[in-house]
Amino acid sequence: MTGALFDRIATGGGGAEAVAVFAGSEHSRRLVLLRAVVARAEERGGAPGADARRAWSVLSAARHVSPAVVRELLCYPATGLGLLHGLRALDEPRPAPTSPAPLTSLSALSAAAAVRTGLTRTLALPVSAEGVLLPSMGLARFRGVRDGETALVHSGPDAAVEVDGRRVSVPARHWEDGEDWLAVRRAAVVGDGEPLLLDDLDPYAFPSAQRAPRLTERQYAHWRTTIRQGLRLLRSEHPETAAEVEGGLRTLVPLRSPGPAGTSCSSAEAFGCLALSSPSSAASVALAFTHETQHNKLSALLHLFDFFATDDPAARYYAPWRGDPRPLSGLLQGTYAFLGVAQYWNRCLGSAHGPDEAHMAELELARWRQAVRTGVAQLTDCHAFTPTGRRFVSGMRTALRELSVRSLPLTVVARADDLAAEHRRRWVEANGAVPGTPEWAG
Repeated sequence: MTGALFDRIATGGGGAEAVAVFAGSEHSRRLVLLRAVVARAEERGGAPGADARRAWSVLSAARHVSPAVVRELLCYPATGLGLLHGLRALDEPRPAPTSPAPLTSLSALSAAAAVRTGLTRTLALPVSAEGVLLPSMGLARFRGVRDGETALVHSGPDAAVEVDGRRVSVPARHWEDGEDWLAVRRAAVVGDGEPLLLDDLDPYAFPSAQRAPRLTERQYAHWRTTIRQGLRLLRSEHPETAAEVEGGLRTLVPLRSPGPAGTSCSSAEAFGCLALSSPSSAASVALAFTHETQHNKLSALLHLFDFFATDDPAARYYAPWRGDPRPLSGLLQGTYAFLGVAQYWNRCLGSAHGPDEAHMAELELARWRQAVRTGVAQLTDCHAFTPTGRRFVSGMRTALRELSVRSLPLTVVARADDLAAEHRRRWVEANGAVPGTPEWAG
């Protein structure tokens, strides 16, 4: 990564060039993680060692057939979380009886690779919740079959999953539902024809207890329509953000809606994934994609560079978008994400249609510009950063200065001040005092 690209990312951007670098670095990270799981399983020996060697052999053979497919599977967001689970489970001397077998996700990954590349293989996988999942593809359902029973995945010309003689065919168009086949469906096409998948099946798709159950056809149609409208909005009015989204985003995970405002989130170990509640409009999609892409970029950057020279796990900071005290890493993540949000509203103000849209963009810009200023000030005063971390914070400070150039009506600024003061008041009621003040007790 060049210094110039690093600085562009620090100021909130980076575009397609940034996500291309991150795609490469995250692929390398997955390869290291994969090798770590296999090595740890071989150290354990027995069934885990044999399962790991078998999966490694299948992945290697599949890679000879189609390196692109295996790379895509390794970079699939759920793969990172599944491999991490396996690595941690292999470290447990006595895994819980209800825990999935540590190599299940790796074995399922190899089975998906065999099916998608057309290798002729028969691989064993355990049944879980009356189904057998092939990552990025779908779920073969076997009603009435107990968890832990052995399923056979037959790859090759007529791919199928079999349990006790019952056979479920894997459709050639595996992204569409079939008889006893639930697909990982497509929400849109992004970038150079890459599918944006809606994964409401994979248990490792996203680490959240708030994940929604399988979407109905009507719900799926709503998601598909609204997501595509949101992508069109980004392409027309926020082209650099659109390039980042379409170059990096690969899966969406539905969450239960907590209320009318909705929610969205991302995970450092699931690069390319965004979890969100049912989208209400194209604008809500565009804003959620903007916000979470910032998190995705910074998480990938933190996998490449050390930002923190010291780590005080007890240190906490005030974040004007949260109700709880935040660690330094959380403050950094939130400040960077809301820098992207403020920049989003700044662009909206330049393309607003009518006074109502303009007023909303002004108020949102004023509110989040001020919140970012609070976050950046605390980050600037913090002495825990490495020179690289300080350079990144300096880039955020530069972007904030550029946002502050835009003049806003005094009434709008006053309203934003009132909102900020109210948030701070409620925060103090809940937590006692703001970090950095004499009243703060930690």
